[in-house]
Amino acid sequence: MHPFSILTLGIFVAGYTTARWDLVTRLYELAIFAWDHGVITRTAKAFAILSLGFLIILIPIAHLASSEAALHPRPLTGGGISAREQLRRRGSF
Repeated sequence: MHPFSILTLGIFVAGYTTARWDLVTRLYELAIFAWDHGVITRTAKAFAILSLGFLIILIPIAHLASSEAALHPRPLTGGGISAREQLRRRGSF
């Protein structure tokens, strides 16, 4: 290889290794900080509360939607005009 290419590759590898090591070190320090200050516990509690609230709202809405769908069924096929038929009627096709 050309000496310039080898030097460039060496600098890239050194920079990548340094950046990756710094990132891993910072993530490790952040994890320790979060554990020491109870962030993980508070996050788990907030997730549980938000999930429960979502389910409390979702279940009645899903029941309402299914009962409305049963009251007003729509045909699955043959209920409307196809796009090809619409284009043919307009003279675009």
